[in-house]
Amino acid sequence: MKILITGATGFIGRHLVSGLLEEGYSISGTARSEADAQFLNQRGVNTTQIDLLLTNDLQSLVRGHDCLIHCAAHVGLWGPKSLYENLNIQLTKRLLQAATQESVGKFIYMSCANVVLNDSVPIEDATEEMPICYQDSLRYAHSKAQAEQLVMSSASECFTTIALRPALVWGNGDIIDRQIGPAADRGQFGWFGHGRYPYSTCYIGNLCQAVLQVLTANVASGAFFIRDEEQLNLREFLSARLQASGYAVPTLSIPLSLAWPLARFTENGWNYLPLKGDPPLVREAVRTMGYPLTLSVAKAKNAFDYRAPYSVVEGLGAIQR
Repeated sequence: MKILITGATGFIGRHLVSGLLEEGYSISGTARSEADAQFLNQRGVNTTQIDLLLTNDLQSLVRGHDCLIHCAAHVGLWGPKSLYENLNIQLTKRLLQAATQESVGKFIYMSCANVVLNDSVPIEDATEEMPICYQDSLRYAHSKAQAEQLVMSSASECFTTIALRPALVWGNGDIIDRQIGPAADRGQFGWFGHGRYPYSTCYIGNLCQAVLQVLTANVASGAFFIRDEEQLNLREFLSARLQASGYAVPTLSIPLSLAWPLARFTENGWNYLPLKGDPPLVREAVRTMGYPLTLSVAKAKNAFDYRAPYSVVEGLGAIQR
């Protein structure tokens, strides 16, 4: 099977490349920079150095592949709405069109659990039948939900479309390594409320296993939550994850009643003033990390016998800083 991975040098993409190569798959990947292209080439990936937003010929890119795994996205919780629209929604639409035109048989979209976030309420044991995000103030969740709808509506008898919705994905090179850990060391990361509420997570090895199962099983088109077997509370998990990489564990806690107006205030400042960088707090971060979020994986178990092969303890033991 020949597989094309977009976003092959991102956190999830890199791990997928390694895992699929070990299983003997023929892998093609996209990279924007020369350094990223060299990284993939050195690992035996058939690499195309390309800016996916600028090319008008996605058909040539997907031609000859049996499966397309679409990981490329803007994953931050802040940015111009046009960035989410162009990279998360319109690019997905164009790739789907190219894949159908070139008779690619399977399209796996790397969605996320955030697509079911809406009102500021706890979500426990969520199923795939929940309404998806309709609030455009949650820019990332809303854009991923819109893209996922495009993926699901493109399914046909000869074109299988799968949306995987992992919980908070973690492992070497994750958001803890890139953002949360360094912020914690600077004293700039804290908990919302006490942080001790149930929260689903997904070790990158478990997500890669889910992709492998979807590739080999006869799975009907649909969306599937993916998570670790254990259900920990957010503070317990993040503290252990920070310690695994040697980062400071924060003690600062911000009441939700204060976090919401503070996030709105900082967003307004960045929207209307010429301020550099990203705001220190945004409403989507409060919504994402400030409330319980647990997922049911019953649908994935029934569809392709999903089982998380790695425990949280095993995943933490594999962390390298």
